[in-house]
Amino acid sequence: MLVTLAVVCLILFFIESKSVHTVKSRFYDQKLSAAQLSTKAFTTVKNHRLNVIGLSIDTVNDPNATGLIGLQFSSLTYARSDLSSALTTTNPNFSAAIIEMLNSLGIKPGDTVGINWDGTFPALNIQLLAVCKVLGLEPVIVTAQSSGMWGANYPGYTWLEIERLLLKSGLWHFHSRFATLGGEDDNGRGLPPEGRDFLIKLADSLKVPLLFSDSLLQAVENRLNLFRNCRVLISAGLPVTNSGNPILRLPSKIYTNRHTKAGNGLIAQCISTGKPVIHIANPSKIALDYRLPVAPVPLPEIGRGRLFFERRYSVRLAMVLVVFIVLLLVIVVRYDVEYYWGTKKEREENEAV
Repeated sequence: MLVTLAVVCLILFFIESKSVHTVKSRFYDQKLSAAQLSTKAFTTVKNHRLNVIGLSIDTVNDPNATGLIGLQFSSLTYARSDLSSALTTTNPNFSAAIIEMLNSLGIKPGDTVGINWDGTFPALNIQLLAVCKVLGLEPVIVTAQSSGMWGANYPGYTWLEIERLLLKSGLWHFHSRFATLGGEDDNGRGLPPEGRDFLIKLADSLKVPLLFSDSLLQAVENRLNLFRNCRVLISAGLPVTNSGNPILRLPSKIYTNRHTKAGNGLIAQCISTGKPVIHIANPSKIALDYRLPVAPVPLPEIGRGRLFFERRYSVRLAMVLVVFIVLLLVIVVRYDVEYYWGTKKEREENEAV
């Protein structure tokens, strides 16, 4: 009887496994719209890079020829960053992970979000702006103009210039409220003099106010004042103000716990007041967390993957099969009980005789 029940359960399990079907994931429309908008912005930047700036694409380090990968070293580079992380952000589907994170925090249209970033991951910055457009958010942006390796670190191809290009293209109306020189103390330390001079003149030509601070602590305080009324803080790239320490690299994730150790920078200050923070300094880690490929070659098709579609089993069929199994068990148990008590009663009668 037990063997028969086991075989029946296996058959029912096989039947349920055949009920799997693909359905659209949560926030599918938002995710698809953000990925499509990001793709349009990527194309705009690539065309500008090739046809206006005349900067060629290194197809060895940028195998998908996105035009969103910068130089390894330049006068605007101040920190080491991983090429695979930069390549990961060139996947437009990465914006679906950002949609997922923001929705998990209960963000609603019209909410204001603070964004603190630099030029390390221009493709990530573009996708963040695309997400703000799709979700109807109003970003308050502060840009540290310096960049990590492989970022927007080429004169004519800095993040503020890319941002202004996309603003003029009409894709969205977002732009940086303030800018800093970035670097190890947010005032340009680690950059050569010609790099600092270029960034000062660039911000002035684009009419983006520059923030100068006497110390790293003051740089953090300046941003706190700007982000005071923001619902969420998004920290992207490698600005030193995020951790408050040029050596400290905080894990990339969502910070909500006030007691989490997060250095003494902007992230720690925000979570201590109850403001959640989305920190993306290592995009490869976020990609793995949200089932996206790392440094994909070629780029995946837009709107494909587990963030857009989920495999589900039929719950209704599973409930029917469970009821069937329970009925079988009831019958078997009842038979065993009757058999046991019947045998026991017969034995007692025989003993009595």
